[in-house]
Amino acid sequence: MALRPPARTVTATACTLLAAGGLTACHDTRTPQAGRSPSASASGGPTRHRRPRSTRSPARTTTSPEAPPTATRTTNPGSRTLPDDGPLPPVISHVPVRSRIVFVTIDDGWEKDPAFVRLVRERRIPLTLFLTNAAIKDDYGYFTGLRRAGALIEDHTMTHPYLPKLSYARQREEICAPADIYARRYGTRPTLLRAPYGATDRATLRAARDCGMKAVLFWREVVTNGRIAYQSGHRLRPGDILLVHFKPHMTADFERLLRTIDEQGLRPAAIREHLPAGYFRS
Repeated sequence: MALRPPARTVTATACTLLAAGGLTACHDTRTPQAGRSPSASASGGPTRHRRPRSTRSPARTTTSPEAPPTATRTTNPGSRTLPDDGPLPPVISHVPVRSRIVFVTIDDGWEKDPAFVRLVRERRIPLTLFLTNAAIKDDYGYFTGLRRAGALIEDHTMTHPYLPKLSYARQREEICAPADIYARRYGTRPTLLRAPYGATDRATLRAARDCGMKAVLFWREVVTNGRIAYQSGHRLRPGDILLVHFKPHMTADFERLLRTIDEQGLRPAAIREHLPAGYFRS
C-alpha cells in the first residue's frame, strides 16, 4: 500500500546518461526524482492498519530504466554488496512502449481467492506480484498457482514497514529476507522491489541494491474495488503501471478492471518483456 507523499525538493541528484536508448536515470540522495519516463518517487506516512484501506498514487516524477548494476557476490548467496557510492536501482512508474499496453501489479497478498487463480490462468493475464511475507506465509502454495499461471513474484518486504524510518541494516533485512524465502519457495529470486507506502530514501535504494534488486517499481494509477483512480486525466496511457491489492471480492473487481482496460483499447502485458533482460537476473 502507499500514501501520497509530501512534496520534496531535490538537493543532490546524480544523473547517468544511458548508452542504450539514450535514456536518463536520476537519483536523489533521499528520494529518486525527475528525469524522463518511466517514473515515480515517493514518501509517505506509516499506517497502523494491518491492511491499509486506501491508497493514493505517489507524486509523479520520472526516471528511465538503465542497465542494472552488476552486484558482487559474497559468501552469503542471499546478499549482494557494492560500494556505498555505487549505482542505485532506478525507480520506475511508467515504461515507454509503442503498443497499447499497460502493466498490472498486485501488492501484499492478504486475500487468497481460488477463483482469481482460475481467472488469471484461463485468460492468461500477465501479472507482477509484489508480495509481503507476513501476508502470504500462511499459504505460500496459493501464489505457486499464480506463478504457474505466468505471474512474476517480486519483493514487497517482510512486514510492510515504513522503510525510511528504519536504519540501513533494518531496511536491508526487510528486503533481503523475503527475497531469500521466495527464492526457496518459488525457484526464482525477486529482482524488483516495491517499497511499502511508496516511501524510499537513499538507504532504501542502497539496501535494495545490496539485496540484488535491479529496479524499484511504483505506479501511475491505483485500482480500488475494480475502479481506477487516475493520476491525471480520465484515461490510461500506454506503458502505465497499475497498482491493485489482494482484497475481498478480488475476482469480480478484477474482471471489472479488465473490462475498463479493454474499453480504452488497451491490454495487460508482461512487464518482463518490456524492461531490460538484466533486470530479471538475480
